[in-house]
Amino acid sequence: GRAFKERSGLVAEGYGEAECCKYTGSGCPVRHDGKAGVGMPGGKSWTKKWLKFDNSYFKEYAEHDENLLWLETDKALHTDSEFKKTFDLYKTDQDAFFKDYAAVHKKLSELGSVFEPADGITLD
Repeated sequence: GRAFKERSGLVAEGYGEAECCKYTGSGCPVRHDGKAGVGMPGGKSWTKKWLKFDNSYFKEYAEHDENLLWLETDKALHTDSEFKKTFDLYKTDQDAFFKDYAAVHKKLSELGSVFEPADGITLD
C-alpha cells in the first residue's frame, strides 16, 4: 500500500487498500489533450464503455489498449503487492467490487463530501 499512498495520498486520508482501488484521485484528467469536455474527440476514458458501471476497468487493463487512459496511480494498483490482491479480486469478481464500492460510496457520503457543481452535471 505504500506505493499507492505516496502516489495518491488517499491511504493517509483513512482509505484502505480496497477503498483506494477505484479512487485514484479526483484531479485526474478526462481528456489527454487537456481540453474541456467528456467523451469527445481527443478524450480518453479508463474503460471502453465509460458510462456503464461494472468491473471492466480491472479487466481491460490487460488489453493494453492505447485508447484507454492509464496513469501511474493505475499502474500502482496492479504492481504494488498489496493493491494487486484487490485489483485481481475485482478483475474476477464483480460482486466483490460492487460490495466494496457500495461501502466506500457510503463512507464518502457520510463524511460530507462536497460535489461541484452543487447541482451536479448532466450529459446531453
